[in-house]
Parts: sequence; C-alpha cells; structure tokens
Amino acid sequence: MPRKKEPPIKEIPGTYPAISPIFANVVGVGAQVEVVVLDFGFVTRNYSEPYDIEDKQVASICMTWDSIKDLNKSLRLALEDHSKELASKRPPKTKK
Repeated sequence: MPRKKEPPIKEIPGTYPAISPIFANVVGVGAQVEVVVLDFGFVTRNYSEPYDIEDKQVASICMTWDSIKDLNKSLRLALEDHSKELASKRPPKTKK
C-alpha cells in the first residue's frame, strides 16, 4: 500500500509569551552518552510518615554536551563577575 504524502510543515512566526522565573535548586544531574539531564526542584522536609527529605521536582532540562560546556563557561564568568563585585564592596583589611 503506498504511503500518503504528508503535507509540508509551515512555520508560523509569532511572539513568545513572557517567561516567569522559577526559583529552584538543582536536585539531580543525569549524565548519559548523548545528553545531560538537569533536574530542578526543591529539597523539602516531608511532614507525613516516614518524615524523610523529599525532592519536589519543578523542571527537567535535557542538554547536549556542547550546550553543557557553554553553560559551564557562562556560569564560570557569572561567578567571577559576582566574586569581583563582592570583593569591591568589602571593606579593606587593616593590620592591627
């Protein structure tokens, strides 16, 4: 039986909705052969038995290894800038 010819896919330009920030911690990193999975969420206390610590996951992001390298570089630069800013705000040490 011959296959049906699928219609071409058309991109429809549009505006994307504003993205609200989600504040979370990294609760897991899954390194695989082709991708890295970053799990974001909150580590909270479970107030029902057995009263263990539990993760409340809010997002899971899959990235390629090249994207992870770019993220690593961007985070290092952000940390360096933040450290420089903190150092400039600290009062100088004085010798007694």
